Amino acid sequence: MTLEPKDALTQYHFAERLKLDIMMIAHQYLTIPSLKKEEKAGAKRVLINITEALAADSRAAAAFTGCDEFNKACDVLDEVMNLAESNQFGLASEKAGEAMIPITTAAAAAWEVLHSHGLL
Repeated sequence: MTLEPKDALTQYHFAERLKLDIMMIAHQYLTIPSLKKEEKAGAKRVLINITEALAADSRAAAAFTGCDEFNKACDVLDEVMNLAESNQFGLASEKAGEAMIPITTAAAAAWEVLHSHGLL
């Protein structure tokens, strides 16, 4: 599939926004163990909900752009939520970092198109 500049811009935008959000949650999962006992359950629930929203955004990006890399990232984010549910926050953080790989691939493909048309 040839990516047109307009579609590349949309794909690039989705990817860059998701990359920033995924970096944020990866860091936040690491903070949970340092919280007070009474704060941990709420923080865990909030981060899982945010991760769930990011997975939905990633699926929407895949549907909108046709780029399967977003679906791959969503699958990894599903694994992140499972790890967090079992209180494996360090592993959840690492796994969130793995979601960056397909997202970065999507961004790079879009960037190439934009660059080749002199738009970046």
